[in-house]
Amino acid sequence: MVESTTATISTTNQRPQHEYEVFKLEVFDNPGMMLVSILLNGTSWLSWSRAVHRSLRAKSKLGFIIGECVKPAMGTEGYESWIKADCMVASWILSAISKDIVEAYMYTEFVRNLWIDLESRYGQCNGPLVYQLQREIASVTQGNLSVVAYFTRLKQLLDELICLKPPQVWVCGVTKPVINLSGSHYLMQFLMGLNEYFDHVRSQILVMDPLPDVNKAFSMVVKC
Repeated sequence: MVESTTATISTTNQRPQHEYEVFKLEVFDNPGMMLVSILLNGTSWLSWSRAVHRSLRAKSKLGFIIGECVKPAMGTEGYESWIKADCMVASWILSAISKDIVEAYMYTEFVRNLWIDLESRYGQCNGPLVYQLQREIASVTQGNLSVVAYFTRLKQLLDELICLKPPQVWVCGVTKPVINLSGSHYLMQFLMGLNEYFDHVRSQILVMDPLPDVNKAFSMVVKC
């Protein structure tokens, strides 16, 4: 009976075998591989970090930068594989940083520490970026752009603003977001920026009850 209990405890202290799968590298993985198509230059954190997240998730290596892939104890199963994978991910990220700033991070040990350093330096000052995005959204118009290009540009700006996750404020006992990106707000912004050529379809959309979502409005404008 004692032997059975001891065996059970020993087994539960071991990592499940599937956890080691994320430590494995593919035969085509190499330190010089291009992880993302854009470089972190000090002002591109939002788009750069999202691209890095997507690429690492696709390679089952996202856990190394978000802290989910914990380093095994030295000498235990998986330790060497973890070290190799961690070094590989760090090499990918360093290769995706501008030469002007990468030297400051060449000696950071472990990719999780590297990511924390980068995020604390470039990812925390959202105020100026929110202000810049708000100004761009307020001023963006179709101009010489096609409807598709204009819609894409507006959507990109709004998506970036949403991703910043602005803080909430307490107003009259109710928690409200600082930035209102409701469907109607998005729709009105899109309609206001259209050229005069689309006045007729814009008027048609505005008298609809209920108002369509922005994707429906876009479809109506494109068909005009």
